[in-house]
Amino acid sequence: MIDNQEIEEIEELELQLLETGVSINEMVRHYSMFLLELIKEGKLKIISDEKLDEMTSYLSQALELGAQEFDEGLRKPSIVKLWTLEKEYREVDPAFSALARCVICCFGNEDDWERDNTGEETPLWFYLFYLKKVCPNIKSEFIEYFQRTGKSLAEKDQQ
Repeated sequence: MIDNQEIEEIEELELQLLETGVSINEMVRHYSMFLLELIKEGKLKIISDEKLDEMTSYLSQALELGAQEFDEGLRKPSIVKLWTLEKEYREVDPAFSALARCVICCFGNEDDWERDNTGEETPLWFYLFYLKKVCPNIKSEFIEYFQRTGKSLAEKDQQ
C-alpha cells in the first residue's frame, strides 16, 4: 500500500517538520484539520454523509481537546466508541472503518506517541497508511498539506 518512494517522501517530510520545530501535538492537530478539510471538500464521498457527520463531530471534539491539555476522562469515551465503530464496520464498510482509525489518531498526543515507541520519528507514516485505505490517491495532497503546515508554523515562530 505504501511503497519505498512514499516511505522516503514521508521520512523527508518528517525531517522538514522536525527541523522547523513542529511538535507531535501540532501534527496531530493538523491531521485532524486535514481530515476535516477532506470531508468538507467532498473527497470522502465513498462514506455516507451520516457517517461523515459523525466523524466530523469526533474531529471537532479532538481539536477542542487538543487545544487544551488532554483529559483522559474526556478523550477515553470517544476513543472507545471509535474503536467499537472501527471493529463493527471493518467487514461491512471498510472505508468507514479506516476513517474511524484515522480519527482515533486525532485523539493522540506526544505522550502517547513516546509511550507506544513504534520506532518512527512521528506518526505521519501511520496517518498516511490509514488514510490511504479510505482515499488511495491522497499521498500528494497529504504531503503538500503538511509541507504548508511546516512552513506556516516556521513563519509564525519567526514573527
